[in-house]
Amino acid sequence: MSQIHLEAEDGNFKRGRFGVAAVIVGILIAVAAVLIFVIGGAKSAETMTPKQIADEKKQAAVLPIAEAIPKWREWAKKDDVPKLQEEAFAQLAWAKDEPGLQEIIKGLSSGDHRVRGTAATAILEYGTPAADAAKPALLKALKEADASDRPQIAWALAALHEGQAFDDVMKEYRAGHLAKVQRLDGNPAFDPEQLAQMVSLDKLATLAGDENESVRQLVATVLSRNGDAKFTDTLIKLVEDKSVEVAREAAVGLGKIANEKSMQPLLGALAKADKDSRQKFLEALRDGVGGKGLVLALKSVDTSKRDTQKFQTKLIFDMLRSLEDPRAADLLAAYINENPQPHWKTEAALRLAEIGDLRAVPTLAWRMKQDPLALYHKDLDPEYRQDDNERVVSSRMLADLAVLNPDKRGEIRQQAYDGVYFWITDKPQPHANGLRFMAAAEANEALPKMRGWANPKTPFPKEGQQEFPPVWATAQSGLRYIGWMKDPQAWTVLEQQLRRRPEKVDATMEALLQGGMAVMGMSLRAIGVGASHGFAQWGDPKAFPILVKYIEDKQNNEQSRIEACFSLGWVATDDQMREIVKKVKELDKPDPKTQLIRGCFLETLVRKPVPAATAGLVDLLNGAVELEVQHQAARAIGFGGVTPAITTQLFEKLKNNATRTDAALAILLGGDADSVRRMLGAYNDVDPAGLEELKVVYNQTFGYWSDKNYENGDVARWIDNAHTASRVKVRDQLQDWPKLILARAIQGIDYDNGPHSVTRVQMRVRLLRDAHAADEAKRRQAIVILKFMGEKGALMALKSESGPAQELARQAFFELMNPKATAESLPDAKDAKGSSGGSNIVSPK
Repeated sequence: MSQIHLEAEDGNFKRGRFGVAAVIVGILIAVAAVLIFVIGGAKSAETMTPKQIADEKKQAAVLPIAEAIPKWREWAKKDDVPKLQEEAFAQLAWAKDEPGLQEIIKGLSSGDHRVRGTAATAILEYGTPAADAAKPALLKALKEADASDRPQIAWALAALHEGQAFDDVMKEYRAGHLAKVQRLDGNPAFDPEQLAQMVSLDKLATLAGDENESVRQLVATVLSRNGDAKFTDTLIKLVEDKSVEVAREAAVGLGKIANEKSMQPLLGALAKADKDSRQKFLEALRDGVGGKGLVLALKSVDTSKRDTQKFQTKLIFDMLRSLEDPRAADLLAAYINENPQPHWKTEAALRLAEIGDLRAVPTLAWRMKQDPLALYHKDLDPEYRQDDNERVVSSRMLADLAVLNPDKRGEIRQQAYDGVYFWITDKPQPHANGLRFMAAAEANEALPKMRGWANPKTPFPKEGQQEFPPVWATAQSGLRYIGWMKDPQAWTVLEQQLRRRPEKVDATMEALLQGGMAVMGMSLRAIGVGASHGFAQWGDPKAFPILVKYIEDKQNNEQSRIEACFSLGWVATDDQMREIVKKVKELDKPDPKTQLIRGCFLETLVRKPVPAATAGLVDLLNGAVELEVQHQAARAIGFGGVTPAITTQLFEKLKNNATRTDAALAILLGGDADSVRRMLGAYNDVDPAGLEELKVVYNQTFGYWSDKNYENGDVARWIDNAHTASRVKVRDQLQDWPKLILARAIQGIDYDNGPHSVTRVQMRVRLLRDAHAADEAKRRQAIVILKFMGEKGALMALKSESGPAQELARQAFFELMNPKATAESLPDAKDAKGSSGGSNIVSPK
């Protein structure tokens, strides 16, 4: 309510007499009182109870965005209902609504400082130049601010690069208030680079001697990120600062400048640092300079003691592996040429391979021929003799490089074939990574050996046999990889292995636990899995009836049949996928063996969702089928992407307790952002246990990642929907859990875990390539996925390059390095076998 201030001067007001002026003043006071009563009474009548406010929010939360925005604009004008006004500012800002921005700017003059603070925070979502019109209102609001809204207003001015406010903004920074400013979704807002853009770097450099440690740290941070050699002297002064926090930030700048003048004090500071301080310096170099700074830091390693040298070198290479910065490639290649020590030479080559650099191939090929017992001295390097992991990893990297560079496979094969072939034939049984390289590199010269491993001459185990022959474990990998190589002679072998079970033998898990059948059963399982995966790699629809027959034979091993169902999706045509939908609907008998086949075929539909086919599964979301069948049907529907017509059906199923969770899951996986917003909004009227159930089934969804998930845009859609969820409030709590669960799952991508699976190295390199694409949508998706994967080095490289991806990468890196603090409770992570307590369908290894 506005206040009327009346001032009386003694000359115009005398006790005991009323002049004309007094009468006029009296009338004005009376009129004002009436107006205050009328207006105040009207506003009081309009004041909403907390329940009414909550109901308004619930109703808007489930409206389509086109209907919700006018509602939010209306709320934004309600200065008598601050809770609704603040909610409107947030929603309009997230929608980037231009008319809404005008109302938000008006909110900066609200009589409620909380509303002013929210308005200032909302302006961050628009940014510059879109919200530059807010600068005058922000400057005025800053003068009138109190402790509750001054930090938000100051930071909004910093984000809009308003130089007039620099001194006032620095006061807030010195007081430690800006570091606490959050965005509307609770993520940290303070970014030193934004602050630096308010003034010139020269002016900022004059604060290097400031008595406030935080200010000196800010100067060191900003000058370091710029990396201009003209600030070398300033950074040398700061690297010797009494505060290690200031010094380590200055070290970053010296590492970036990397000339003779800057490197001497940097290496000196590293050499003099104690163990804890050295760790902090290296972390600052990693997070500030990136891989190049870490490789340069190898020159500071203490070589006076072998153990110290090993420890310090290992620390740096471990950091390089956690970073995977493409910009370090040239320095790593030079290090290999200069370093005769086989272990560190191999480590450097592995770091090169992990960023997709083909200069790793010669060193890795050389390493494949070296037996660790012969290569390393038993007294000097005993730890490197304990296993053959260097060759296991090297062969995996060589295979990834062959997959990533189809135009260079001939060269890779020429350089690495002899080394890998030596390794896999030098042991009693070959390692699967070696076979994978042969397939990925199209090494047809290895086919005779590969055929032998896939179809060994060793007699097949008999009933009662106690010892498991390792050749049949090898056969599982051999069968997969000859299928990958599409060897014409392999088709018959693959087909025969699926028919190997003797007619009278029951290979089910229940039967194998009785009667001495364990070894035979393990062998039947191995070749069933291997042959199924071989057909999946081949991808020929002629395998469809072969796999279906194997799956529907109830005496075959359940685990290998599930892998056959997984493989079926990779060989089936769209018409054949419709046949699978029909089978799923027909398999409605309640007996466990029939239900296993039904669940198995649902796995096919999950792995290769064809929208025209999976749309037919909506009928299974009926509350009458087994719960796991319903969950898998929802996943299959969602993975294929949900059409508007299917979305309408799913929203109807949200109204039923028995189908709500699976309808919500399908929308969260396959719907558009607005559908996800409305779906979660509906949970405001649902028992909290319902939301917990949705978390669990969503968490159990991810475990296997294929190249098609990325190529088809599935991963990008899942991330967009998780991001949308993080801006939806259920009972006034933002829903961060989809983003947290999905990020955890994506960060779990590492090794090959089945046909067509994508490894972390492959994903990283493909995303880096797409981040440089001309297609804006592809660039944005690539950078967002890199952030979800936690790929610091890739984002650092992208933000250091001028071009359309630079600002996107800069913002993504900032968000990665400054995550939102959350106490969100999540279900246990799902491991590769889905053992988080959910699906019985096993993801392939």
